[in-house]
Amino acid sequence: MFEQGASDQEVVGALGLSRPTVRRYRALFRAGGIAALNCLSVGGRGSVLGKEGMTWLEGALRESAKNYGFESDVWTNARVRMLIEQRFGVRFSRVYIWQLATNLGLGHVLSKSRR
Repeated sequence: MFEQGASDQEVVGALGLSRPTVRRYRALFRAGGIAALNCLSVGGRGSVLGKEGMTWLEGALRESAKNYGFESDVWTNARVRMLIEQRFGVRFSRVYIWQLATNLGLGHVLSKSRR
């Protein structure tokens, strides 16, 4: 968008970024072009599950929770936490479980219940 001459406000609106972030990105772009922006890190550490684990989790969430020993078809945040802990030996927060499901495009499968 910077290459096409978009204003900061247009970038903010189109990408949902904050104004300070867009200003920082524009300064990087001016200094080093697209190559400078490509060097940005997304931050944070990589997922403990890795690509294979995320693929497995996506498949599991597309199935019934009953297939994984739960008493109903519904996936809840707590059930996904238990499933990950059993399969991978790690325990994530409720917020991170929701984020994982959302990143997989499956946030909608989690029931609002905390069971």
